[in-house]
Amino acid sequence: MKKILLIIVFVLCWFGVYSQNFNEGFSEYADLSKFTVIDSAYMKCTYKLTYVKDTLKQSEKSTDMQILLVGKTVSKYYSQYKLDYHNFVAKLMKDDSEDGIPRIKEDGAWSYELFKNYPAGKETVTDIESMLRQSFYYEEDMPKLNWQMGNEQQTVLGYPCQKATVRFRGRDYTAWFAMSIPVMNGPWKFGGLPGLILKLYDSKEQFVYECIGLENLKQKEPIKYYKVDCTKTTRLGLAKQYERWHADLAAYEYTVFGREVSYYYRKTGKLEHRRNGSPPIPYNPIELE
Repeated sequence: MKKILLIIVFVLCWFGVYSQNFNEGFSEYADLSKFTVIDSAYMKCTYKLTYVKDTLKQSEKSTDMQILLVGKTVSKYYSQYKLDYHNFVAKLMKDDSEDGIPRIKEDGAWSYELFKNYPAGKETVTDIESMLRQSFYYEEDMPKLNWQMGNEQQTVLGYPCQKATVRFRGRDYTAWFAMSIPVMNGPWKFGGLPGLILKLYDSKEQFVYECIGLENLKQKEPIKYYKVDCTKTTRLGLAKQYERWHADLAAYEYTVFGREVSYYYRKTGKLEHRRNGSPPIPYNPIELE
């Protein structure tokens, strides 16, 4: 008998605005107890990401708290919300909780972890148990960003910052970086400026990153690369998976896992099983090309 995946339609209406690498509450659990330490972080930056998941509803924003760990040779960028969820579930499982694995509450949490200069000269991105219900990873060359320096200045987190602009994979960005923090890094895949990027946003302000915490670590923090069974892919290959998921959730679930999606209609009280034909879910990936 085929395993049926039950997804209630009003739940999809409430949480159903997805985009590439957004978790949205349907995450699976991955065991993060095994890992390799690939560097030690001497600096920890906390960014608040505010973003738009449905371009037809610009006023509706979601948030994630994301961490940049800066080591001597490697940096790691990840969602604190997603890590907190994993740790919470791990404790439940250790305590033999009979309540089952709860749905993640922070529906804005990203599932990606990004490692810059790992391996040397490249970036590694892992996508661990997102709504795709699988884990993937890909490597790519470190992006060469053609920054245009500006003369404008503003203060972010108490630091004087200079303006720079760049076009990256289909979006135009403005960055504010602090020359007084000589770290050529920043949120997500951005970096390469002569100072840490403390604020960054695209021209439509659909993705806005702002540093809300900066700590020089007295005790270095290990940068962990989790030993999770991931399927190797490419950046565009993974993007295609998300496109398929958003275009037709039922078709994706049945094609990949052989299970149907069930919709419950509150008005009629009927349950409908589908192998395809799900309504498309809004899709606004950060990388458009």
